[in-house]
Amino acid sequence: MMSNTLNAVPATVLETMAERLQGQAEPIKIRSNDDHAALAADVLWKFARKTGLNRESESVQTVITDFLANLLHLCEKCEPDGAGIEGFNVLLNMAMMHYEQENGGDSEEPI
Repeated sequence: MMSNTLNAVPATVLETMAERLQGQAEPIKIRSNDDHAALAADVLWKFARKTGLNRESESVQTVITDFLANLLHLCEKCEPDGAGIEGFNVLLNMAMMHYEQENGGDSEEPI
């Protein structure tokens, strides 16, 4: 298993990152990758609060992992014929392409 520094980052960092968006009118205007990260942190912090993961003793990795698992459950409910996980993987590949484009890359290789 690869070493993952996200496991060493406390979940409460999400709250600090999300503060970047405070006071902005919705819909949020995304101007940089820092804004993308802050928007994700905002959503994950809300999830962490609702699930009790909003503690120093929890890691960002745990919050993201649990959130992704819940997304898999959602995909399964939306695709009850068993295609939910396959659909999730398609969405994950598309998200990776978006991420690479936002970072100036042109790779279209699936993960």
